Amino acid sequence: MLSKGIRNQYFATICANLATLIYGLSIGWLSPNLELLLSSATPLSSGTITPSEAGWIGSIGTVGCVLAVLICGWVAEIAGRKAALMLIGIAQLASWIVVIFASNLNMIYTFRILGGFAGGGTLSVIPLFVSEISEDKIRGSLGAVLSITCNIGILLGFILCYYLEYYTVSYIALACCILYSVGCMFLPESPQYLFTKEKKDRAIRSLRFYRGEADNESSKFISEVARFKEMHSNAPKDSTRKVQLHIKDLLNKPTLKGILICVIVMMFLPMSGSVTLITFTDSIFRESGSDLPPATCAMIVAAIQLVGSYVSSVTVDNAGRKVLLITSALGCAICSATMGTYTFLNVNGVDLSYFKWIPVTSLSGLVFITAIGIGIVPFIIMPEILAPRVRGFVITWCLLEFHAVAFLVVKFFPTVVDKIGLYPVMWFFSCCCVASALFVIFYVPETKGKSFEEITESLDSEKKTVPKRTSLDV
Repeated sequence: MLSKGIRNQYFATICANLATLIYGLSIGWLSPNLELLLSSATPLSSGTITPSEAGWIGSIGTVGCVLAVLICGWVAEIAGRKAALMLIGIAQLASWIVVIFASNLNMIYTFRILGGFAGGGTLSVIPLFVSEISEDKIRGSLGAVLSITCNIGILLGFILCYYLEYYTVSYIALACCILYSVGCMFLPESPQYLFTKEKKDRAIRSLRFYRGEADNESSKFISEVARFKEMHSNAPKDSTRKVQLHIKDLLNKPTLKGILICVIVMMFLPMSGSVTLITFTDSIFRESGSDLPPATCAMIVAAIQLVGSYVSSVTVDNAGRKVLLITSALGCAICSATMGTYTFLNVNGVDLSYFKWIPVTSLSGLVFITAIGIGIVPFIIMPEILAPRVRGFVITWCLLEFHAVAFLVVKFFPTVVDKIGLYPVMWFFSCCCVASALFVIFYVPETKGKSFEEITESLDSEKKTVPKRTSLDV
């Protein structure tokens, strides 16, 4: 039976990740409802939209994502992680209210921007919050809940939007938004954030909740409180610097190395090719000669993503972060190389009538392998290897980098394919995945089950070994 503290940590993680489920629901909303808005049965009183306008509906959410990374990151540092979570809830609530009353295209754009804002906020705030409330031994499993809930939301969005009325889905999402906001109201603030702000009494009360401790604390709890106090004992004392980050906070070896690792691992997902291939799912299924309808294809992809994220959640604290990243990167390299080779042979007139299953299989494998590793582990690693004082700032800029690279890759993918063909692009993605695996092997430390101090020590010198706990790690 789980201890009270573990139950409280899971409860808080699930409450926070309801926002991720709602964001996934908005992603799943897009594909089936674009077809509806393009048809004569459109619910908009302004009439049917054009294909160009449909393209803007699909892409304009990135504007909200970028705004959220800046605003939610700032709110999380100034007002706290809980305040940022509530801001995400407000954005989601507003987005689904807008879509319920949407009568023209501009209101749909507003819905997508607000939904993108909430999505960007979930990626910047929730991994940070979950990492700071978690015990070392289950930190990875709790971090992987973000991927599971997002993929549940996507699959749920496909199912609901294909089989329920347009407005019914919006009301269901609105109910989820209210449930999320109420749940977050009762969550204590992150104890690490409170220690950073020198609110020690509140921090101890918060930590007592997340560890399930009564007034008579255990020796383990007392030791953890002492560790947090020591971690933050060097924080500036004057009030003006409590909310400011200074350059000298970044100029030390563990922090600089941690930042470099974060910057590079955040490029793994967009440079793997999985984002672009998922974007063009329908065309790949058609190329394979599949007779499955688009709705079924979309649900298959979403279900595979969900299975992959579940596998990640149950293995990340057993196999370790490095194993999942390496396995995922090499698996994506194989899938991309296979897709590229199939396309090359097809272009050169080789008879592939018995191998039309290869694009579907490669895409399914790519989606699954991405979900178990490079799709979620970078978001788990970032809060683990960064010092609390620089964590919010660095994560904010790394997420901006992530959205920018993903946008550029998806934006220019069709143009590059048109100029040089699909197979060179797929081989390029495969090479990027191999390079990612090599970077992890030689440069990224294992963080599974380690405290921040142990992770910092491993970053400080390649020659040092982390004592005592390394024997527990793979």
